[in-house]
Amino acid sequence: MLKEIMSEKELADLFRRKSYCSRFPAASDRSAWNTCDGKFHQKRFSLYLQNAETVKKQAYAEIYPPLKAEDYFAFIRNGNRSVFESHYFLRRTHLALFCMAEAVEYRKRFLPEVMEGVWQLMNELVWYLPAHAHYREGDPMPRFDQPRTDLFCAETGSTLACAVQLLEQEIGAESKEMLTWVKELCIERVIAPVEDDSVPQWWLDGLNNWTPWCSSNVAMTAFTFLRDQPDRLARLILKLIEACEKFYDHYAPDGGCDEGPGYFMVAGLRLMLFLDLLNFYTGNAYARIYSEEKFRNIGDYIAKVHLVGPWFASMADSLAKFTRIDAGLLNRYAELSGSPLLKSFAVEASYDFAPRSVSEISDGTGGTGTFPHLILQNELSQIFWYPRDLVRRDSSSRPLTVLPDLQFFCFRQNPGNDWNGTVFCMKGGHNGENHNHNDVGQFEVFYDGKPIVIDCGSTDYTRFTFSNRRYENRFLNSSGHDVPSFNGMLQNTGAEFGAKVISLTEEVSIDISGAYPKDCGIVSCVRRAALSSDGTARIEDRVTGAGKISISLPLYCASKPEKTPDGIRIGGMMLLLTGGLSLERIEEIPIEDQRMRVSWGDYLWCLHLKTEILEQGSWMMEFVPVK
Repeated sequence: MLKEIMSEKELADLFRRKSYCSRFPAASDRSAWNTCDGKFHQKRFSLYLQNAETVKKQAYAEIYPPLKAEDYFAFIRNGNRSVFESHYFLRRTHLALFCMAEAVEYRKRFLPEVMEGVWQLMNELVWYLPAHAHYREGDPMPRFDQPRTDLFCAETGSTLACAVQLLEQEIGAESKEMLTWVKELCIERVIAPVEDDSVPQWWLDGLNNWTPWCSSNVAMTAFTFLRDQPDRLARLILKLIEACEKFYDHYAPDGGCDEGPGYFMVAGLRLMLFLDLLNFYTGNAYARIYSEEKFRNIGDYIAKVHLVGPWFASMADSLAKFTRIDAGLLNRYAELSGSPLLKSFAVEASYDFAPRSVSEISDGTGGTGTFPHLILQNELSQIFWYPRDLVRRDSSSRPLTVLPDLQFFCFRQNPGNDWNGTVFCMKGGHNGENHNHNDVGQFEVFYDGKPIVIDCGSTDYTRFTFSNRRYENRFLNSSGHDVPSFNGMLQNTGAEFGAKVISLTEEVSIDISGAYPKDCGIVSCVRRAALSSDGTARIEDRVTGAGKISISLPLYCASKPEKTPDGIRIGGMMLLLTGGLSLERIEEIPIEDQRMRVSWGDYLWCLHLKTEILEQGSWMMEFVPVK
């Protein structure tokens, strides 16, 4: 559809005639920047300046920390990614911070740090991460003859492009030749590898978040630095259009992101950013996609998997707790798709999803905290697309939200008032999903805004996270999820291992037996989920199989469970077990993983449940609010 709208020649002719401007107002356009005078902008602008002043006083090596060979080599030598990446991203965060501070104040006070940041990025040997490089066997140095435009090489190009669009006049006054260097290096490192078919960039196949994430950043780079080469620009943009169309076609009609909510930010949201750039620089030639139901569903997904407050269904390699979502980006998507659900969600994001009682004394300036990782394009989007109407309306959440293709189901006791009562979700799907955890049948329970039974989410990425050793990690296989094992056997990996929806009314039943190896002894395992009006969440499993089958069932909890005469107390709920299911032990799990600590703090707990059946049997777990 998209690739047929304009031919390469038509695009080239358009680009040849076009008078280019920055996607967002340049810093020199003071009238545009002065219109950003709402309370959110005042607080955020103040924070840019405060943070920039603090960083400016730091030692040079703390502002732009060196990228060492030993840290790059660590990925191959011991699997560590975090040391190199922490320095790599901090350099870009500080450059973005100084750019925003200079644009806000516009007194050249932070321009030296901007110039230094640009210089430092240009002096990096490569812009792609160690985890994404090509290597020779046993050699930790990336191959010289196989350059990569990976996620963060492309994002670096976009960052430098945004810096130039924002401060071209000011950088040029210091050094016109620096602008030439930036342009040529971005073309060489970001654009040329995508053009070169002899070293294929696999993300052009449109299979996951890499496609829109890379495409949106490459497009920003190209629209900034290939303006004087319209034929080349047209050829590249058409290639990116084809890739993003494949990605869009690959998406299911319900808009569900199988990579999890955390990856929506760099999947569906990045598709929107690519299309926004494409339409901006072609006079809305591709805007027809905005009216498609599927495009709207892709954006609405993030609102549908939101549970309560900062908590989201932590499927796949996603965090459970988001400390910040850019309301500006969500608002822009809502404006393009015409979705009232996403529009309302963007307003809730501007209040950091706080309860209404808190918002009564708040002013809708959420997301104005610290800046652990700044992306310059996102910051500009946040400033110029932030919701202007911050009136909080009744939520359009339903008692049961269903994403039929993704097989995600979410129950709410009090739609529109999630902070009071039970929120309860379950997923089916299959074990060939992107960032898969072998977690068919996983469920989560929240009560009065607090997690009870959880999906632990993702762990820190290492060399082994995306290798054939991935499922050695407890939290990436089914033993790290709230699903049973049969005769000691866990779920298998692959798209053929999945669930079937049995019934879908006011309750949901799925058969998860297809996720297990055939020799585990079971023929069916129907998991039924239901939520009563009193807030009691129920999970019932009915199993049939051959002979005697032993069952182990872990339940992961965010607060310490307590065994009592009445049941097992977990936070504000009581867990009641029936059908022969019994508690074997309570395991306390210290958390050293930094990614998990963001969501859960220092500890998790696991209830190890067990039972045994002969050919058939059933058990029930009831999570009852404690009045």
